Amino acid sequence: MITCMLARAFVNADGAHGNPALVVVEPAGTSVTGEERQALATRLGIPATVFVRDPEQGLVSIHSSYGQPIRFGGHPLLATVEVLHRLGTPVRELVPQAGAVACRRDDDGTVWLTAPAAWSKPWRHYEMSSPEEIDALTGLPDGEDFTQVWSWLDREAGHVRARLWAPRIGKGEDEACGSASMLLTLKLDRALRVVHGRHRAVIMTRPVDGVRVELGGRCVVDQPGAEILAAVAELYDRPRQP
Repeated sequence: MITCMLARAFVNADGAHGNPALVVVEPAGTSVTGEERQALATRLGIPATVFVRDPEQGLVSIHSSYGQPIRFGGHPLLATVEVLHRLGTPVRELVPQAGAVACRRDDDGTVWLTAPAAWSKPWRHYEMSSPEEIDALTGLPDGEDFTQVWSWLDREAGHVRARLWAPRIGKGEDEACGSASMLLTLKLDRALRVVHGRHRAVIMTRPVDGVRVELGGRCVVDQPGAEILAAVAELYDRPRQP
C-alpha cells in the first residue's frame, strides 16, 4: 500500500479552498526516479506533488503540475507537515532540494516553517492602489509577469490583499503563494497577514532576521479520489529493470 493524501494549505477564514498538494509517502527502497515523479505530477495536474522519500529524515522531493521540480515551496511543505502529523509521524524538519527547513505545528492547528526567503522563485511585487482593484483583476496588469500584485487592507495591522500569476512558465493564478509572501515580508520588514487569491486564502508571515522568514497557515486534509490513487499505485507497482 502506498500512503498518499491531499492537503489544502492556507485555507481561508472559513476553512475552505486553499492551495492543494498531494503528499505521497514512498515505500522504503523504492527505485522510482525523479523523471518518473515529475511525469506523475504533471499527469495529475495538482499544483504540487510532494514525494516523502524518508519520513524519519524529512527528505522530500517536490514536483509541480507545469513540468518542473520545485526546489522550495511554502504550500507543499506545510501540506506535508500536516499530512505527516495526521499519520502519526510529526516532523520538526523537512529537506527539499533547496535545503533543510525547520517546521512545526501549533496546538491551534497552524503549521509553520522557517526558511530563507531567497529560496523562493524570483517573484516580482507590484503595489496597487486598493484591495478592490486587486479583486477585480482577471490577470496581471500590462507588462507584468511572475508577479504578486498587492495592496494594503490595513497598513497598521499588517493586513495585505494579494494575487499572483506567472504566465511565462504556464502557471495560471496561484491561489496562495507562500514564497512570494515571504519575499514581500522581507521587502516590508514586518509580520503580515496576507489574504491571497480569488478565494481569499490566509497566509501568515513573520520576519526572523534579514534572511529568514516564518511562513504559516492552516491546512485541511482530504482523501484523494480513485483516479489519483490508481495513478500513484501504477507508478510504484510498475516492474523495474534490474
